Amino acid sequence: MNHAFERLAPFQTNHLILLIGTNPLPNFVAAQLLLKQGGVVHLICTPDTGEIAKQLKKQLEKKKLACHIYPDIKQNRPSSIFESIRSIQIENSGSVGLHYTGGTKAMAVHAYRAIKDIYPQAVCSYLDAHEFKIIVDDGMGDGRDAEIVVRDVVKLRLQEMNELHNITLRPPPKTEPILPEVADIIKQIMEREDGDQAWRDWTRNLRCPSNMKKFKNKTELRKVQVPPFQEIQSAFAKLGANGKTLEAWLQASKSFQPNDLEKFARWLEGEWLESYVLQCLIQNADACRLNDWGMDLRSEENKFQFDVATIRGYQLFAISCTTSKDTDLCKSKLFEAYVRAKQMGGDEARVGLVCFYRDAQRLLSNFINEWKYPRHSVRVFGADDLRNLPELLREWINSDGF
Repeated sequence: MNHAFERLAPFQTNHLILLIGTNPLPNFVAAQLLLKQGGVVHLICTPDTGEIAKQLKKQLEKKKLACHIYPDIKQNRPSSIFESIRSIQIENSGSVGLHYTGGTKAMAVHAYRAIKDIYPQAVCSYLDAHEFKIIVDDGMGDGRDAEIVVRDVVKLRLQEMNELHNITLRPPPKTEPILPEVADIIKQIMEREDGDQAWRDWTRNLRCPSNMKKFKNKTELRKVQVPPFQEIQSAFAKLGANGKTLEAWLQASKSFQPNDLEKFARWLEGEWLESYVLQCLIQNADACRLNDWGMDLRSEENKFQFDVATIRGYQLFAISCTTSKDTDLCKSKLFEAYVRAKQMGGDEARVGLVCFYRDAQRLLSNFINEWKYPRHSVRVFGADDLRNLPELLREWINSDGF
C-alpha cells in the first residue's frame, strides 16, 4: 500500500462532505483520498456551481464512488449551510468528514462551524496547493493535525482532467513527437547565430509576401528548394527523400499525408518546437514520474489550446511554444497559457514558455511584474536554455515550486 494512503487511513470517513467551487479538481483528488470504501460523497453547491457538481459526480461515479448533490445553497447564509448539513442522512456509526478546499471562504467558514456543531468528532481537511499536502484536523481538539504529501498518489490523465471540466479534446492529443530527430537538428541550426537567421529567411519565403497569413499554393510549395544545411538534408536523405524539394521531404517524412504540404510547411516554420519539447518530456517521463503527456491539445468547443502539456500525479504542466523573439508575442503566449492552465489545473498548475527570447529571466520578471502572478507558478525557457532543455524541464517539474 502507498505510504500516503497508510497515513490517510485513520482520517478517511464514511461520509465526506465537499464544498463545490469553480474548479472541481481539488475535490476530485480529495474524494479518492479521504472516503472509506463503500462510503458516500456529499456535494454542497450553489446555483452557480450546480453544473460543476453534476460533472464532478459523473466523474467520481466512474471511480465507483457514490455521490449525492445538495443544490441551491446560499453561500453567505449560515442557516442555509446548517440546514444542508443537517439534511444529510448519517447513520449512528457513520464517521463524517468535511473537505473545504472548494467553495468560497464564506462557505468554508459556515460549513466548518456547522460540522463542528452537529458532528463534533468530524474530520476536517483541505488540500494545500503549494505543498501538495492534505492538511487534516483530526477532530479531537488536541492539536494532533496531520500533513500528508499526496502529489503522486492520485494520478490523472489529460483526458480525465478535461472531462472534469466537461471539455472534449478533438482531435485526440498527439502523444508522440513528429520527426523528433529532425526537430532536434532544426533546434541545433537555430542555436547558431548564422543558422537562426538563415532558417528564418527560408521559412519566411514559404509564405506569400502579399498575405503573411497564407501559404503559397501547393504548386509553388512543391517546387521550393530545401535550405542549404547539410545536416538536415542528410537527415531527410536517411528518411528516403529523393530530391531536394519540399515535396520530396514531405514524401519522406511519413508523418504527413501527401496532401498536407501546408501543414508540413507550418511544422518546418515553427511547430517543430512543440515536437522537440514533447520529446524532452518523454525522455524525463520516469525521472519526473509523469503519468500522461500530449501535444496540440485543442478543445472541441474552442475553449482553449495547449501546445504541449503533461501531468505529474494530479499536477498540470502546460507549456506554450514559439520560435519568436518578440517580447509582446512571447508575453501574450505566456499569458494565454497561464489563464487556461489555471482554469484547468487550479492553483497547483504550472505554466512554461519555450521561446527564442534571449533574456529569459528578464522576460519572466516583466511578465510577473505586469500581471502580479506568483513567480513559482511560471517559468520561461529562452534561446540559451534550449541546449539544456531536458535537464531544465526535469528540474522544473521535480522542484517543490517555491
